[in-house]
Amino acid sequence: MIGILLFLVVAINFQPVMPANGDLYAWAVLVGLLFGGIQAGWAGRYFPRGWAVAWILAVNAQVLTAVAVWAGWQLGWPMGLGIVYTLGMVGWISVNLSRSEVRRFCFSRNG
Repeated sequence: MIGILLFLVVAINFQPVMPANGDLYAWAVLVGLLFGGIQAGWAGRYFPRGWAVAWILAVNAQVLTAVAVWAGWQLGWPMGLGIVYTLGMVGWISVNLSRSEVRRFCFSRNG
């Protein structure tokens, strides 16, 4: 979450250097990271309870974050380190979400 929020702050600060036709990509970055962060927060709240919706929210948050990173890459923003960090975190979380123990915990009655 801290990385996503830091990425949002950097995106907002670099907004004046965007090309004029990059408004759609800028909105994709900001909306993707905002809603991805919100869904990741909800998933973190529901994971300890073992609710299946937590897994679905976490996967959807990863998709939204990946879309935001792609849109940021299309804009050519000078945020290479932020993009690499976010991609690394998305990959690491996605690998952990695909582990059998995590799926069993979320989707089975006895965890």
